[in-house]
Amino acid sequence: MAGDVVRMHVVNGSGEVHPMHLHGHHAVVLAGNGVAATGSPWWVGSLDVADGDSFDIAFVADNPGIGTDHCHNLPHASQGPVAHLMYTGVTEPYRVGGGAVNAPERAP
Repeated sequence: MAGDVVRMHVVNGSGEVHPMHLHGHHAVVLAGNGVAATGSPWWVGSLDVADGDSFDIAFVADNPGIGTDHCHNLPHASQGPVAHLMYTGVTEPYRVGGGAVNAPERAP
């Protein structure tokens, strides 16, 4: 819901580094690999998550709409490191398997 503080746990077990990006929001890193962050707040727009790493992040839900959290290496994103962020009460006209036949671009 708009205005809420959202906490997210990001885990990578893929064997590759993923620069994860949260559209429409900046997040503060709360912990990395279970160790609480210390010192000045670590604000990120994207965050490199190495294989075996995990991060706890938080952001304020202050940009209502439909967003995507994804790996900024787009060939990776087309293979799965993507999450859908949607605010309560926000709708969209698109449906998986609809008549538009949209598909991700293929890596060369």
